[in-house]
Amino acid sequence: MRKSLIITGAVAGALLAAGLTGDRWAAAGAGNRLAERLQCAAGLAEPPEVSLGGVPFLTQLTRGRFEKVQVEADAVAVGRFHAGVAATARDVRTAGGSVRAASLTVTAIIRYDEITVPAGLGYDGAGRLRLATTAPLLGREVPVVVHAAPEVTGGSLVVRPVEVEIPAVGIRIPAAQLGDRAAPRTIGLPELPAGLGYQGAEATEDGLRITVGGTHLTLSGQKINRKTDNCEGYGG
Repeated sequence: MRKSLIITGAVAGALLAAGLTGDRWAAAGAGNRLAERLQCAAGLAEPPEVSLGGVPFLTQLTRGRFEKVQVEADAVAVGRFHAGVAATARDVRTAGGSVRAASLTVTAIIRYDEITVPAGLGYDGAGRLRLATTAPLLGREVPVVVHAAPEVTGGSLVVRPVEVEIPAVGIRIPAAQLGDRAAPRTIGLPELPAGLGYQGAEATEDGLRITVGGTHLTLSGQKINRKTDNCEGYGG
């Protein structure tokens, strides 16, 4: 009897594992097809990484409702910049030619060498931007390093100087002491689709991170088709 129970348990476990493996295989296949379509629609050099979360996937596919969809892509055109983009959509539903999501969060990391205005922009290692420039001191221009905090205001990125380092004399002073030379700099950001808004900006070692988000979003089938007219055959 004991052996029978062990064998029965082993068979049940094997069948469950096979079912889960098949389910994940189906999810991976659907993710690959979506990645191919996104690559074509966005004009990417390489397909993005797509992950379809939630178990079982096949049940979600049948219902047309997915717990979580994650997409990661490199070198995506964001206005005049290129950025690494990661997007997470939750409670995604497809029905009647439309795609709806309860929420969407997108982070774009723009490398500092992509941002040519102002020139010499980088990371200061302490959570702020680092800008190498010059400032007047004792009647002449001397090299200085401006440490600034990035923030999003409306549809623009504002780079707000906080502190100024003068390497020649080894001191740091509040940026306000430079007067108009330390005025905030504003960089326009791309206009976002309806329902999405800029949520913040952060200086990181990898680049400037911009976060976008929104809730209760709807993308009609007409808009989808308009963007993917030349992508028929990619991902079905």
